Amino acid sequence: MDEPTTLPSIATVPPLRNSSGLWRWLLLVVIAAALGYGGWRVWQKLEATTETLEAEDALIRRLSQQLRALETDHLQTQRRLADTQAMAQRTAMALDTVQAQQDSALKSIESLDATLKGGRTRFQLAAVEELLLLAHDRVALSKDASSAVIALELADARLAALADARLLPVREQLASERLALLTAAKPDLTGAALSLGSLLERAASLPLRARVPNRFDPVSPADLDQADQPAGGEWPARLWAGTKAALAAVFRIQRESRPVDRLLPPEQEALIHTLLTLKLEGARLALLRQEPASTRDLIDAALRWLDQYYVAGDARVLAVKAELERLRALDLNPSLPLPTKALERLRAVSR
Repeated sequence: MDEPTTLPSIATVPPLRNSSGLWRWLLLVVIAAALGYGGWRVWQKLEATTETLEAEDALIRRLSQQLRALETDHLQTQRRLADTQAMAQRTAMALDTVQAQQDSALKSIESLDATLKGGRTRFQLAAVEELLLLAHDRVALSKDASSAVIALELADARLAALADARLLPVREQLASERLALLTAAKPDLTGAALSLGSLLERAASLPLRARVPNRFDPVSPADLDQADQPAGGEWPARLWAGTKAALAAVFRIQRESRPVDRLLPPEQEALIHTLLTLKLEGARLALLRQEPASTRDLIDAALRWLDQYYVAGDARVLAVKAELERLRALDLNPSLPLPTKALERLRAVSR
C-alpha cells in the first residue's frame, strides 16, 4: 500500500480575510478625514461670505439714507424754483398791467392832441414825459434795457418833430442816457450756458474717490530714506543696507490720517454721476431763466458734491471746479443806469 499523502495544516493558510478588513477600516478613516476637512473649508468660506454681505448691507443702508437726504434737497430746490417762477409771473403780469396803462395813457394823449388845437406842443411834451416815465419803470422794475431804449428813441423822435430850440438840452440828455443803456455791461448768458453744457458732457468721466485706481505708482529708489545706508564700511554692512532698501521698495506701509473711502458698486457710481448731472442741468436752466440766486445755489451744490465724492487732486476735477467758480462769480444781474436827468430837464422846460 502506498503511504498516505500528508495534507498541509490549516493553521499555515494566510489570514486573507483579516487583512482586507483592516484596509477597509483605513479607507473609511481617510474618507472621514477628507470629508471633515472639506466641511471645515466650506464653513470658513460661508463665514467669510457672511461678513462680506453684512458689510455690503451696511454700506447700502448708508447710501440709501444719503439718497433720501439728496431727494429731500432736490424737492426743496424744486419748491424754491417754483416759488421764484411764480414770483416772476406775478411781476410780469404787473409789468403788463403797467404797460397797458401806459399805452392807454398814450392813446388818450394822442386823441387829445388830435382833438384840441393850439395845445399840440403841451400834449406832445406830456406824451414824451410818459415815455420817459415808461423807460424809467422798465429799467427799475424788470431790468429791460431794450424796451427802455425804444421808449427813449420814441421820446426823442417826438421832441425832434416839435423843432423847439428849448428842447435841445433834453434831446442831448436823451442821447447820453440812451448810449449809457446801450453800452451797459450785459452778462454773457449764452457763453455761460455753453460752458455748463460742456461740464455736463464731462461729468460722467470724472473720477470718484471710492473707485479703485487703475494702477499704483511704485516708489522710486530716490524717494527712499538713504540715512541708514553707510557711505563706507565692510561688505556685510553694505549687503545688509542694500537688502533693507530692496525690501523697503517692495513693501510700503503708510498711515492714513483721513478716513478710508469705501468702494462703491457700479450702480451707486452711476447714481452719483446722475445727481451731479442734475445739479449742473438745474444751474443751466436757472441761468437761462435769469435767476441769479437759484443759479448760484445749484453751482454751490455741485461744488460741494465734487468735494464730497470726487478725487480732489485730479486735474479734470480741478478744471471743472475752476470753471464752476468762474461761472458763480459772474454778475447775472448787473445794475443799469436810470434815465432820470432827461425827465428832470423836460419838466424844467415845461414849467
